[in-house]
Amino acid sequence: MQAKMSLEPVANKMPHFESIEGRQVLHVDGLPYTSLTVEIPWWDIVWGKHKETMQVYDYLYPAAAKMGLNTIKVPVKWSMVEPEKGVYDFTYVDHVIDLARKNNLKVILGWFGHYASGDGSIYRNLTNEVFAPMYVVEDETTYPRAIDADGVSHHNSASYDDPSIVDVETKAFCAFMKHIRQIDEHAYTVIMIQVENEIAVFGYDRQNRSMWRNHSPASNASFAAGSFRDDLHYSAWSLAAKWLRPLTNAGKALYPLPFFVNFVGGQLTDWMVGGSPGEDVATYLENCPAIDFCGLNLYVQPGRSINDLRGALLQYRVGRNQPAITEANSDLSQMAPRMAFMSIGEFGSPVFAPWALNISYPTPFQPYVKPDGAIANGGPDLRDCYQTLQNIMVPVSHYGGTSQLKVFMAVQPGQKFSDTRDLGGRKITVQGQDNGQAIVIHMGDNEYLAAGYRCSISIETEKAVWPDLKQISVETGRWQGTQWTAEEASHHTINQSTGQVGLSLAAPAVVNIRV
Repeated sequence: MQAKMSLEPVANKMPHFESIEGRQVLHVDGLPYTSLTVEIPWWDIVWGKHKETMQVYDYLYPAAAKMGLNTIKVPVKWSMVEPEKGVYDFTYVDHVIDLARKNNLKVILGWFGHYASGDGSIYRNLTNEVFAPMYVVEDETTYPRAIDADGVSHHNSASYDDPSIVDVETKAFCAFMKHIRQIDEHAYTVIMIQVENEIAVFGYDRQNRSMWRNHSPASNASFAAGSFRDDLHYSAWSLAAKWLRPLTNAGKALYPLPFFVNFVGGQLTDWMVGGSPGEDVATYLENCPAIDFCGLNLYVQPGRSINDLRGALLQYRVGRNQPAITEANSDLSQMAPRMAFMSIGEFGSPVFAPWALNISYPTPFQPYVKPDGAIANGGPDLRDCYQTLQNIMVPVSHYGGTSQLKVFMAVQPGQKFSDTRDLGGRKITVQGQDNGQAIVIHMGDNEYLAAGYRCSISIETEKAVWPDLKQISVETGRWQGTQWTAEEASHHTINQSTGQVGLSLAAPAVVNIRV
């Protein structure tokens, strides 16, 4: 049997990644932690009316707590933070942190100075999707724009090959990080920073080769001076080395919270891990030491197998990267709960984040939270998933991605399944239906934790004979901090003929089994 790993808290209470046997494990308040979150949008907060509209999402915070989230993921537009050049306003940041604390939530803040999920990168319109400040938007002489291969200048896309916009954004980002430290250090409500959103050169027109890199004069000179094989290699290097590296290095020097970027699902070429021109995991890890990991935004059509989801995350196992799903389905399908168990259990993902609480995607009109705050559609299913994971938070975060943890679910959504695996020298069999799933952790010696719902679990043991069966213990409860807290003895069966202990997890539950 493997020796039991220590789950004692570490001295550093600040959110950070702790190295454990070659793995990077997120720690918050001194303990292993996984951010179970959902994002809220940004577009109902209108340019020029930030203070009048910033409370539009307030109802989502108590709803998030009811859904079992431990974290809420909140974008903050650069234009909100710097309404005038050199004048910083953190009213919305303070408001978000205050609401999170009142609802017992941690926060991931997204720094949105660049948003390439639509046309352009620094703005999409001049009302609710203005990302860079208006002084940058209006002055294309001081802050040059990106030019495509056909010679067309894109007013809504910045040229990061020119240092002018990098300099002012870095100053604003540093002011942002400094403010978070001033109001949140030691409370540690803010646990991570997402830097930008779906990085690309021009936006979401990813197949148009004329828009695979910036062809501004400064960019052309840089491209010619290097030894780049193609436009995609250049774009990833240019955005990582000339823009994100100085910005993230400066921000982390002021307050070293974990930083991550999120990349579009898909692949434009074989060597590239990232779905947009300007993205590539290996390039960012090499050129941006302050970025802790590159996440995957994985949206799939209902019905995709767990092997498809696993395959997408396996591509993100690059170098020091910790694979994570930073955006995912938020509709009525079962894809989000299945992805959560798989990515957290099999890959040790530090965060799982469907998008968004009040907007369903990719299927429309199926939001988790209705305008009156009621939990609806896929919300109850995600709640079952998140509440189960919350009750094994420290061990699942600690053992995720190791051989001491196994995830059990059907290959296809909705299927009945029966799956037998070896764990800690014993055969574990899980049977389930109706999108039931389970995580089983070998805690060491003869102790196991089983967590899940709509399934049954059996564990083989040599003690399933009289009188040794009196040594078998099965308790329902939860893992709190560093300790198992039993709530009651759990109903279980012992089959002396097959040498198995069996139990049923109909509703979400965690069971401690000593065999």
